[in-house]
This record gives sequence, structure tokens and C-alpha cells, in this order.
Amino acid sequence: MKLKTILTALMFVITTAAVYSQPNLSLGIEGGLNLANVSITPSQTSNSRTGLIIGGVLDIGISNNIGVTGGLRYIMKGFQTTSQGVTFTDKLNYLEVPVLLKVKFPLTEVKPYVVGGPVLGIRVSASEEQSNGQQTADVDASNAYESIDFGLLFGGGLDFKIAAKTDLFIQAGYSFGLSNIYKQTTTVTVKNYGIQFTGGVKFRL
Repeated sequence: MKLKTILTALMFVITTAAVYSQPNLSLGIEGGLNLANVSITPSQTSNSRTGLIIGGVLDIGISNNIGVTGGLRYIMKGFQTTSQGVTFTDKLNYLEVPVLLKVKFPLTEVKPYVVGGPVLGIRVSASEEQSNGQQTADVDASNAYESIDFGLLFGGGLDFKIAAKTDLFIQAGYSFGLSNIYKQTTTVTVKNYGIQFTGGVKFRL
């Protein structure tokens, strides 16, 4: 069974279990930073690109300790390489749909949690900035990269109760791609990864 099929099935199972569990729902917004980079095979050195994360969050509480968190967010990814005095900065921007299992440790006003699960990324743009220190040019790189990216995200955070139906949250996580996003050659594999720091507010419905 192909990796994409497995991840799609996993997202469906998690979502279905949440929908049919008489859940408690919270909606919110989040924003933060993604310290993005890629793993390249055969091995090649690459530097990170710092990008923004912004989007909406949906929390589905199945029980006091178990839930599902997902949503839709815009995230900037990419990387930087240098060859023969020219710096190449590849800017890859995605719409992501995470479907993450959430394990909560309910205390009183502060609730620690851990999350993990699959993420579907839909590329919305791809460009490459080329600079030799004197001149800079931007070129379209859409033909070099796949439009779909599958990966996993693991992390943890804290929910802070600030009102009867309002929580603030902070979260840190590590995401890594499972699929090759580079399609110009079969001899080079490129996979996204990144360290993410986000925060936001959620409103219980």
C-alpha cells in the first residue's frame, strides 16, 4: 500500500472517530514561525528559511484526556543552498491540513498536552531567488516541485484558561515530510522538515 494511501486512511480514521464521539468543540486562530529546511539525498548541505504560520484551529475533545486537533493554515517552507558563488533560496508556500491526535493532561487553569499525526500539504507557490551578491533574480520554480506533500507532525504545548469559554495556547513541534517533493530528476530526493513555534486563542462552542 502506498504511503499516501496509508496517511489518507489514517486522517480519515482519526476524523471519523472524533465526529462520532459527541465531541466538545473549540475554534480558534494561530500564528507563529516555522524554521524550515529540507533533507537532500544524495547528501547536500542546505540552510534554513524562517517563515510564517497563520491559520485556523479546530479542537475536538473526545474525552477529558483524548482529542483531535486540526484546521487549515498557511505555512512558509523552503531552504537555501550555495553553489559556485551563487546563493539559491527556494521559497515553498503551502496550505496545510493537519489531523493530529491530542493527549491532554487536565489540571486546572493550565493543561499540558502532546500531539502527533499526519499532515497534508497543498503547495500554493514555489519560487527561487538567485543571488551572486551583486544581482538578485526571482524565477518561478513551480515545475520543479510536487503540488502535494505528505508528512508527520509531533509536538506539545500548553492550554491556558483565561475565561469560561476561552483558552490561550502555545505549542512547539517538529514536522518532517515523508514524500519526495522534487520532481525534476529521479536521482535526487528532497523532503521538507521544520521546527515550529505557534500560539493563539481558542473559543469553546
